Amino acid sequence: MKLVSFFILIVVSVLILISCTKDEEVICTMEYRYILIDVKGGILDDFYTIRKYTGDTIRNEKDNIIGNNSYIILSDNYQNKIKNKEEIFIFKGYITDSLVVNEQFIIKADECHIDYVSGNKEINL
Repeated sequence: MKLVSFFILIVVSVLILISCTKDEEVICTMEYRYILIDVKGGILDDFYTIRKYTGDTIRNEKDNIIGNNSYIILSDNYQNKIKNKEEIFIFKGYITDSLVVNEQFIIKADECHIDYVSGNKEINL
């Protein structure tokens, strides 16, 4: 009888340990990601990105390190708002109040970073 009780105790203990789920710890890299668009044939006077789902307007500063023809569509600053989702973003670029770039992108995010899914990343004006 003692042996059967001991065996049942062991089986129940193992089942309890197996059924317990731990939250997996996610380790993110320290890199900071941007999704860029290259616009050839002109320099934009104004540009911004619209999050289609909410209508939010996202303005990113022009970063001279990126280059004269590259513009930020979205950065990791926005990762937390679309974490574990995939959403549509629309990049709009203007030269002297005329819309010259109107491109749609699909961007997703995980627990750490944003990622490009689709969209035209090079525009010739």
